[in-house]
Amino acid sequence: MEIASVVYERYLASKGISKKAWNFVRRATIELFRDPTCSLPIHGRNLKLPLSHLLPEYLRQFPHYDRLPQRISEYIHQQQGYLNCIDVGANIGDTIAAFYKEDADIFLAIEPNEKFRNFLVENCGWNKNVTAIADLCSSESSASEFVIQEKNGTAIILQAENGVSIRRRTLDEIVRDNSIALNANVLKIDTDGHDFKVISGAKELIKQNMPVILFECDNFENSNYIEDCLNTLTVLKQIGYNYFLLYDNVGHLMGRYSLSELSPFRHLLFYQLTKKLYYYDILLMNDRDISQFYSAEIDYFVRQMPNKSLPQTAIAAAKLDE
Repeated sequence: MEIASVVYERYLASKGISKKAWNFVRRATIELFRDPTCSLPIHGRNLKLPLSHLLPEYLRQFPHYDRLPQRISEYIHQQQGYLNCIDVGANIGDTIAAFYKEDADIFLAIEPNEKFRNFLVENCGWNKNVTAIADLCSSESSASEFVIQEKNGTAIILQAENGVSIRRRTLDEIVRDNSIALNANVLKIDTDGHDFKVISGAKELIKQNMPVILFECDNFENSNYIEDCLNTLTVLKQIGYNYFLLYDNVGHLMGRYSLSELSPFRHLLFYQLTKKLYYYDILLMNDRDISQFYSAEIDYFVRQMPNKSLPQTAIAAAKLDE
């Protein structure tokens, strides 16, 4: 593990020709040693992960990537005083590390990929308030066979004959069996193509708790992507949410959008598909919280602006919908 960690650290720290050389060493190490484990600082904690995992590279390259959970956690703690998070698609536990703020924080971590789940348990095993389970969240409950396609720290799970048997359950059923999540105030979903199904199977929880919801919006070759996405947002509108914040795939805020008028977002879905933008992140909160959090997000991104002569212009543009 020590050699793999050094290789990754040198790769991250290098530039130009040196980076290419260390990338070659990294890839060779992955091949020769069957993707060895390394340990790197991620969101303030040393986490173990496969050398092939690209999260550390994304964090180094994109200053806003995967930082949103930290800001959500800070806001939730300020407003409600506690964090009870359901993390669907918990991977190696990196999002838990980002959300974690106090010892009393509670997490139900769901990760059906055995390889990632082993890392999750190892990275979060010190925390007695983290419960890790292996189910596949979906819109229905059944036992089926799936194949898992891993690449660079993500995993696409596809139903197929002669695959691995994985128990598929709705989140509502999972929560009924795991009472620690009954009062969940945050629902984070990142399942590489199953997010809409997860929400469909979590209507009972969402109606009861109206949690903060953060999910990934990506097509994954789904021919019904637009319909599934808009139907999901319509359901959330019917439950009681009225607005959502939109972020691009590297964490930049794209604005606040109304669930009562989805035409502007449809245009962005067209842009996503034709530009081959990887995905959007969608954040929903109740009306009071999303208004306050949106204002805080505007302030946050304005502070990051390289051009210090335009902050007021940016603020005015962000508030045009008010």
